Amino acid sequence: MAVIVVAHSKGGVGKSLIAWNLAIAKNTPILDLDYQKSLVFANKFRVNNNNKPVEIMQPLSQKEFIDFLENYPKDKDIIVDVGGFDSSTNRVALYIADIIITPVNEDMQEIAGLIKFHATLEELSTRMNKKVKAQIVVNNVNPNTKDFSIIKDMVQKHPLYERFDTIIARRADFSRAMKEGLGITEFTKDSKNKARQSIVSLKKEIDKFIKNMENV
Repeated sequence: MAVIVVAHSKGGVGKSLIAWNLAIAKNTPILDLDYQKSLVFANKFRVNNNNKPVEIMQPLSQKEFIDFLENYPKDKDIIVDVGGFDSSTNRVALYIADIIITPVNEDMQEIAGLIKFHATLEELSTRMNKKVKAQIVVNNVNPNTKDFSIIKDMVQKHPLYERFDTIIARRADFSRAMKEGLGITEFTKDSKNKARQSIVSLKKEIDKFIKNMENV
């Protein structure tokens, strides 16, 4: 089992969009710790369009969250969507994660949020005596943007950050898919579709990371 946590200390950075599309692309359940419950609403759209709902669990306490993972099948991956706030439950999710995905764009508020989130990772790393790292994913950016030097510089200066190659640009097809309760890999099978390509690329990077981790 691999616990894939999508997290950032700031809300509105596209965590739920990534969690939703990854869960569908990987055929993986979601543990939803985000109080906004946007994935629940997406699932309602999905059911209303006569599609099988995504399996979404919403633990009501830290104990329920831990108990669920302890009893979860060891041969299946799971995605955890963490809300954009700090809490003891969210910190537990970060600590037990096999991989942390942190979406960010070039907006200065999000860059500032990365500094705050790195401080949380440092605190966890010190307390638990292990490095708790996050994989930065450039997300929700203008499709024409090519210069991500600010993000690159931020990653280089913060040792608990690494960066995936995948870039997820702002695409109308993402919102069209969500309105139907679909993941982008269901919404279109066109291999040349840019939105689809980005999610497929992210899935491949995550799968490779997990495989390398298991081989260590």
